[in-house]
Amino acid sequence: MDGGLAFNGPTMAGTVTVNRAMKMGALAPGFAGFSFEKTHMSDGFFTATNAPLIALFKLLGPGLVRIGANDVDTSTWVAGAAAVTGGSTSTNIGTIDVDALAGFLTATGWKAIYGVSMKDPTQVQPSTAEVTYVTSKLGASLHSVEIGNEISFFGSNALGTPQMQWEAFETSIRGAVPTVPLAGAGVFGAVTTFTLPFITAEASKLVLVTQHYYKGAASSNPKVADLLAIDPSVATTTQQIAMAAQTSKIADGFRWGEMNSYSGHGAMGVSDVFASALWSIDFMLTTAEYGAAGVNFHGGGQNMDGNTCTNGVASCIKPFRYSPIDEVDAQVTAAAPLYYGMLLVSRAGTGTMYQTAAQAGSLAFDGYSVGQADGSTSVVLLNKDATSGVNASVDVGTTVTAADATYLLAPSLTSTTGVTLSGASVTPAGAWNPLPPYTLSKNGNVVTVVVPPASAVIVHAH
Repeated sequence: MDGGLAFNGPTMAGTVTVNRAMKMGALAPGFAGFSFEKTHMSDGFFTATNAPLIALFKLLGPGLVRIGANDVDTSTWVAGAAAVTGGSTSTNIGTIDVDALAGFLTATGWKAIYGVSMKDPTQVQPSTAEVTYVTSKLGASLHSVEIGNEISFFGSNALGTPQMQWEAFETSIRGAVPTVPLAGAGVFGAVTTFTLPFITAEASKLVLVTQHYYKGAASSNPKVADLLAIDPSVATTTQQIAMAAQTSKIADGFRWGEMNSYSGHGAMGVSDVFASALWSIDFMLTTAEYGAAGVNFHGGGQNMDGNTCTNGVASCIKPFRYSPIDEVDAQVTAAAPLYYGMLLVSRAGTGTMYQTAAQAGSLAFDGYSVGQADGSTSVVLLNKDATSGVNASVDVGTTVTAADATYLLAPSLTSTTGVTLSGASVTPAGAWNPLPPYTLSKNGNVVTVVVPPASAVIVHAH
């Protein structure tokens, strides 16, 4: 397509400057990942035959899926546990569930951060037995084991402080599987009081540092504007933990192992609308700039994380409104708006990120850039204004011989449907048939592109 996207509404002039002399972090392969409740292993979700789910994972390329969250500490290893059906879940996890997960991971090419229970001190031996089986069955598809969930909230018990308790589980697990890779601490908040001391004390045992993030609580009734406003703590906290991981020589660095918009499964009309896609892009690219190796957007289905329903009784279900993948009874029903933000970042390429300044008057207009191995540059632009477009002049910082644009669009910031990336929606079956990108005008180092209201665009400059 030639000439760029046609937009006839009000626009404002904008400038974007890529400072190639100022390198930030890096956008790593598999940056956009998923996190799910542990009980989702029991209901036939992760199988080698769940074609729609497999397709949605494969669209993002190989990545990391984290299995854990609150349900990890209500789940128990029962090797002979039976499978459940009909949208129900079980807190008994057995060999049949691990076998199914292994098949799913092989089918997708993804690896798992696999969580085991720690909250109950009596779970030392069951969790050890579980890790023994998981490591033998998942093999190369196992990235790491995560012991417990948000353990800084645990109280002291017969095993001591929460960290002493973690060490008791780690000692037992290492005794059975000496080479098992571990991730941790997987806590929410408590960066200076728990996470950083934990990294220092346990560095020799970890291959990955994990931390959790939610912008706020769904119970606070946030608005779309609240979601889209940049949270300054994201950059500073990411940099703080990433630097600690680097100093401690943690092989795979730091990852936001569970995160999303608003805790309590998200806020209706905020976490489940198109604005969440734009927020997710901001979050991913900001954290990549400041040293994160990736993020895992949390989700799940009914009968999980405190929902006690049976057979899908609507009156007691608390939907996972922030989930990137919509589902009913463990069957995919749609790629949610948030998924499109993950898909866009996966299409932006990988490589060194450069300091990027974007301005368009008073509009909420942001820019990020990624220098790729082939010498090309991807510049991701976000226009979070609801009514005004931006006519942007993008100075890539090097001579441009060709440029094109791939757009992420929706009817409005509050849309739940009608989202497209590169002119196409993702079907419930996981199919996506993008149209060719728009060809853009260029002059020396500068590319011109229109960014409509409530949209994002990848400018790929050669």
